[in-house]
Amino acid sequence: MTSSPAIRPRLRLFLAVLVGAGVMLLGLGAASTAHASSTPEVTTAETSIAVGGTTVVTATGLGGLEQAFFGLGDPSAGVFTENNDSSYQAPVSNGEATATFSALAEGTATISVGDGENVLATVEVTVNAGGGGGGGATITASPTSIETGESTTVTATGLGGLEQASFGLGGSGSGTFDGGGTSAQVPVTNGEATTTFTATEAGDLVIAVGDGETPLASVDVTVTAAPTPTPTPTPTTATPTPTPAPAGGDSGLLIGIIIALVVLILAIAVTWIVLARRSRSAGAGSGTSGPGGDSMRMDGSST
Repeated sequence: MTSSPAIRPRLRLFLAVLVGAGVMLLGLGAASTAHASSTPEVTTAETSIAVGGTTVVTATGLGGLEQAFFGLGDPSAGVFTENNDSSYQAPVSNGEATATFSALAEGTATISVGDGENVLATVEVTVNAGGGGGGGATITASPTSIETGESTTVTATGLGGLEQASFGLGGSGSGTFDGGGTSAQVPVTNGEATTTFTATEAGDLVIAVGDGETPLASVDVTVTAAPTPTPTPTPTTATPTPTPAPAGGDSGLLIGIIIALVVLILAIAVTWIVLARRSRSAGAGSGTSGPGGDSMRMDGSST
């Protein structure tokens, strides 16, 4: 039996829609699988270790990250051996990064991995007390809060049969131990070792003690910047400023001098005029009258 020509186009359209739907479903399934595989996850080689023990922490599904940031919920719980600090920035290769955690305190340590801004995944590690070889070591600092330039006494106890204790720094800030270095080897007596730490830079420090290979315990020390001393002002003696003479005084003196000169000139002129008139009057009198007071004629006869 043959199908009619009108049915064939409909059949082809139906098959095309069916194939397209199948392709879309396969694409969604692949995208879902890829998304699931790229979800960040962090695991540890051991879920339970002793104080002083270590475990490798592995973060996967980090996608296109170049750096992974490992950190601890409690900075005093331990350190990452790569930098002897409670946080560590690890390179990412093929979406994976690793770090080594060393436990310093008994309890549950929470290890996280993030991108520098957000926490992407966490894992917990149970830390037991352990025993022997400094497994029960503790460390204290007195005081735990100092200023730059000040010192604190660091004491480690419970070091067992260790002959040398290794002190080191982590966290932010800086300073030196006895001897001037950022680390110190101190002899152990009756399971105890003591050193002095002097802060040179403000920050939140972690001072750790270990056996030279593995950190055994740590303590936090807060260092604040010492206030800048205020210089003592030097007393100064005020020099009196001379009072200038009033400007009007000089002008009055000058005017007085000018007036005096004018008066003097006028007096001289008046005196000269008076003397000149008297001289003329005297000359006129001698030429018109005789000794007797009689008038004389111009021809020499008298009247």
